Amino acid sequence: MNEVPKVSVIVPCRNEGAFIGRCLDSVLANDYPPERLEILVVDGMSTDGSREILRPYGEKFPQIKVLENEKKVTPLAFNLGIRHATGQVVMILGAHSTCAKDYITKCVHYLDEYNADNAGGIIKTVPQKPGLVGGAITACLSHWFGVGGSYFRIHTDKPRWVDTVFGGCYRREVFERVGLFNEKLARGQDMEFNVRLNEGGKFCWCPKSFHNTIGAQT
Repeated sequence: MNEVPKVSVIVPCRNEGAFIGRCLDSVLANDYPPERLEILVVDGMSTDGSREILRPYGEKFPQIKVLENEKKVTPLAFNLGIRHATGQVVMILGAHSTCAKDYITKCVHYLDEYNADNAGGIIKTVPQKPGLVGGAITACLSHWFGVGGSYFRIHTDKPRWVDTVFGGCYRREVFERVGLFNEKLARGQDMEFNVRLNEGGKFCWCPKSFHNTIGAQT
């Protein structure tokens, strides 16, 4: 039996003390072989206690490493993680997110099945706390009326080729071919990267079989 590819999960983090623990717990709970998994938390010099939360994780789990992002800029966090990653597959996961137990396994499977450059599942948006505002935001971000044809948000039953995914798993060679994220862009760096990758790459979005969950801002 061939050994599964090593996966590097990059988690950009800055002042995410309320979320980073459950994010890491969800990655650690994945059914992907732990010896083929590394988790790189790129911390933007957090001041809210996030670093104190991260410390015992790094001590207990050898696959978790914490990197420092002194410039506190998101695309630089992505690139630091990619440069330090040792996996053949690179996954970028927001600190506000949790992933289903089979998420990594299925992303790697669909990368291979469809010969894709990037694969990802659906996203389930949930409110941080009950209430009218959180419920309204969640509804808007989960319906075509609010997000148009963004399939990873509105969910359909068949795999599709798309122009972006959330919490995607990239083949490592994508970054060697296309380059890294644009560090001059404090916002929209993922959109700019996707434009470059779409010129010759393929994004596979896969249906309800697996998902990420992200808390909506309220």
